[in-house]
Formats: sequence, structure tokens, C-alpha cells
Amino acid sequence: MDFIFHADDFGITPEQSRRILECCDGCPGGRGLLNSLSVLAGSPRFEECASLLDGRPEGLRVGVHLNFVEGPCCADPAAVPLLVDEKGMFKLGYGGLLAGSWGTRSAELRRQLTVEACAQIARVVGRFPELAGHLRVDGHQHTQLIPAVFDATLEAVRRSGCTLEYLRIPAEPTGAYLRSGVAGTVRSVNWVKHALLNALWRRDRRVLAASGLPSYERVSAVFCGVLFSGHMDQGRVSCVLPALTDEARRRDMSLELLFHPGRVASAAECLNPALPGFVGFSCGEGRDVEHDALRSEELRASFEAVCG
Repeated sequence: MDFIFHADDFGITPEQSRRILECCDGCPGGRGLLNSLSVLAGSPRFEECASLLDGRPEGLRVGVHLNFVEGPCCADPAAVPLLVDEKGMFKLGYGGLLAGSWGTRSAELRRQLTVEACAQIARVVGRFPELAGHLRVDGHQHTQLIPAVFDATLEAVRRSGCTLEYLRIPAEPTGAYLRSGVAGTVRSVNWVKHALLNALWRRDRRVLAASGLPSYERVSAVFCGVLFSGHMDQGRVSCVLPALTDEARRRDMSLELLFHPGRVASAAECLNPALPGFVGFSCGEGRDVEHDALRSEELRASFEAVCG
């Protein structure tokens, strides 16, 4: 069984990206379970951060962190006016993308999202050509399950000509949390996110099945990372890990555990300092908690225990 200990948001700043790599056993000076990360193609400091992955350990997987809600776009702003403002900065947010999926301009929104997704995939694969044979894709703020975004993501993958290896489906199995006794520690806002994502996945699953791309069971994993979002501490993760492992084995799937271990030093360094919610998440102390969890001997022991 494959365990994916993943970090999102690689590439905001070199310092933040180095902080992520500290959580990987195979990186210089690193220690921890991290074996996967995804890169923000639209970061103004993309190339500086990408250079940190040159010579990365063979076991460290790299993917594309598709982003449609924060910071600058990768495509020509004139080609994606529904997505960006006059400065080329994303303007819609989660709610805007969700509402637009059923609005009068939904078809045009899907088209422009596809243009932007293609540009982001092309930038990452262009920098790391080896990824063309095993493309891994996930989404910033889990927007990839929004209908318009999901459809655009699948179309962009097809147009890329890459072989899709992994597509994150952030629909967590509720039962694992109930059986582990940690459900009561989940914040109410995260239960709302969980319910929305699972509802969206019921629609998207039918779209994926009809897409001609590999099936959900072949291309994705049992997922953990929304209900504990912002505080994936080693205690709670260790507690739920056995039940999640059992669920993944029952489905004959991999298990992905999502962390955000790269704290940004200041609001000025964020992708869009004018968005306080994103700044608070990127600069918050929860990222230090998740960084420490990935490096902890306690989580490693829990992982080794479930591996047998």
C-alpha cells in the first residue's frame, strides 16, 4: 500500500519552500515523512523555488498545485478576464467559482479555467520535463471539485498530452474519524467544508468516469486533510491513521495525508497580501504545527505500526 505524505503550496518563497523540504528524509538536512509536494506555478518566485528541487531525492514526488483564487495568473491576463482583475490577479474566490459553475457564463468560465490550467501545467512540466510521464495534480483551497474547475482540470490534463498519475479527490471518509474518536475535535467550519466537497464529488465522480481518463480507484487515494485543515498535529493524525489505513486497504487504494508545513514569514511575501484570509492561513502558526508533525518521531512510529 502506498502512503503519500504530501505538502501543498511549494513555491511561494524560497525560505518557505526550504521549510517544506526540511520535512523530507532524503533532502539535505531534512528529517521527516514527507514524500510528495505540489508546486504553485504562478508564484513570482517560481524559478528560485523550482531550483531547490533540482537533485531532489528520487522518492520525492512533485505535482502541479492548480490555483485559481490567489495571486497572479500564468496565462495572458487578456485571455482569462473572468478570472483576474486589471492587474492579472485572481479575483473570484471559492464562492465565485462555485456560483459561476451554473451561471449564464458558465461555459466561458470553463473555457478560461482550461486556458489557465493548461498554462500552469505547462509551466511546471516545462521546468520538470520528467513529469510528463507521471503528471500529478491537486488544487489550491480544494477548488478542483467545483464543477467548472473539475471539468477544466480534466480537459487541461487531456490537452497537456501528459500521462495522469494522480488526481487528488479531497472527499474524506467520515467513518474513519468517527471510529477513531477524533470527530469531536474537528472544527465546525471544517465539517461544512467536508460536506460540501463530498457533495461536489458525487457529481464529479460521474464526470471522471465518463472522461476517458483513468478511474478514481486507479488515479486517486483515500484522503485526509480537510477535517484537520490548519492543524494536522501529530496526535490527531496518529489517532486516525489506523482507521484511514484500514479504509484504504479495504478499497485497495493509496492513502494521502495532506500537510501545509511551509509557513510564510510575512504578509508582504504572500501571493496576494490584500487577501487577509489567505494571509492568515499562509502565515499562521498552524503551519509550524504541521511542519513539526511531519518531522516527529511519534508520527513516524504510528506510521511504522500501521505498516506492520
